Amino acid sequence: MKRLILVRHAESVWNAAGRIQGGRCEGLSEDGHAQSRHVGTALAEAYPQPRVVVSDLLRCQQTAAPLVAALGHAPETDARLRERRFGAWEGLTRAEVEDQDPQRWQRWRERDDTVLGEIGGETDDAFRDRIVPALRSLLADTPDDAATIAVTHGGPVWYGTHALLGLAPGALGLVHNASVTELRSWDGERVVLERWNEIAHLPLDLRVGWRPSAVA
Repeated sequence: MKRLILVRHAESVWNAAGRIQGGRCEGLSEDGHAQSRHVGTALAEAYPQPRVVVSDLLRCQQTAAPLVAALGHAPETDARLRERRFGAWEGLTRAEVEDQDPQRWQRWRERDDTVLGEIGGETDDAFRDRIVPALRSLLADTPDDAATIAVTHGGPVWYGTHALLGLAPGALGLVHNASVTELRSWDGERVVLERWNEIAHLPLDLRVGWRPSAVA
């Protein structure tokens, strides 16, 4: 049995400020660094010899650092695990986008994903075309009876899991910062969900959520 452990990065500076991140990154907040220590300890205890693959964005690299230190070996970096691109909106708050680009913002709120293609971001199809093959390849490359830990972002966890399981969008709930989602497969193709958005390793005051209806 192959295990793919999807970890959403800990709270970033821009998460805390309510800024749209996408492919941009300012690193973790103070709470985010605390979250990373808790999730790193939990993962190192649960999976003593995993393969670790990390998005190349700083917030994921910093989230993975305590885990990597505990395991004692360097992670792999995979840019395919990046968050969805939001083009011209990156770095802005939702209020700023609504003020500066109200028509497109309203269309996005009505779930018109073509808006992102117009501003240099990724549509739903483009995003899935990137993340789903990446997750499938990580599963396929995981040896039997072994685990791969992928430290990534809310979008890849949410959209990727829905796609791999063949679920309608919205079937699963939010994705917290520093949460753990586990997928299992016996052949790298057929996938089952073992656990979703687990945050028991985090103290109550460090649990921060993400919803797919909002821009990550």
